[in-house]
Amino acid sequence: MMYGEVGRLADEGLRLSMCQAENAALLAVAAQYAWLDLCVETCRAAGAALSAEMEQQARTRRLIRRGVSPMAAAQELRIV
Repeated sequence: MMYGEVGRLADEGLRLSMCQAENAALLAVAAQYAWLDLCVETCRAAGAALSAEMEQQARTRRLIRRGVSPMAAAQELRIV
């Protein structure tokens, strides 16, 4: 009877170890997804800032071509 109990406990210990390994793997995958999301959001924010900067430069160049002084054009004024 004692040998059967030891076997059952060994099986239960193995099953719990497998569950713990699965949970650790899922936690590692979740951490990688969180890190990747952080990197992607940083790249998107940088891209949006760069796009806004390029749009501002293009707007300034258009105003200068229309005869607005470079100082006034650089102040983000909009001619309607």
